[in-house]
Amino acid sequence: MKSRRLSCMSLVFAACLAAPAPLWAATAASYVSDIAGSRDFRDLPRFQNAHIRAYQARDNAEIVVPVAAINTRTDEGQNIIQLQGAITHTDYVIRPLAPAADVDRHYENVLRDAGYETVFRCAGITACGTRMGSLILNDGNVAPAGFADGVFNDQMRVRVAKKGATWVLLHVIQGPDRALVYQAVIEGARELE
Repeated sequence: MKSRRLSCMSLVFAACLAAPAPLWAATAASYVSDIAGSRDFRDLPRFQNAHIRAYQARDNAEIVVPVAAINTRTDEGQNIIQLQGAITHTDYVIRPLAPAADVDRHYENVLRDAGYETVFRCAGITACGTRMGSLILNDGNVAPAGFADGVFNDQMRVRVAKKGATWVLLHVIQGPDRALVYQAVIEGARELE
């Protein structure tokens, strides 16, 4: 009888291991906690199953914000604004994978409901520009150097919105096994010349 119970348990264990990744990954993802000291911005509730991978708040800092497609470094001079204010950088990871379009739609609705006006929005490399991902994630003028988990593909979505002196920049990308959201919130923003 004991060997029969072990055989049944072995079959159940083997079935669990053979299950598609999303079944067991969804359970594992729910136990991931946010980085210590981090929090969501009051106007931007996070997408379902997202957790904060990196977080940094600065009282008086500068940031470059794209307001049009970025294809070349020349575009950066014309298609960005430079802001100064209290800046909070947040890097979210969403597991199991959620389509970038769904994540972007979530933030579109949240921002609209909170009274934000969309300043710029793009989807894909053609609309966003070939340098947009690099500008936001690699150059150190938007996300701090080494801060965000960078994935580069045509699933990129960028959204810039503002309400009064508060600006929000979102970079959403769909990777092979996760979606990523880099978020910058600039409070008390003033434009630099």
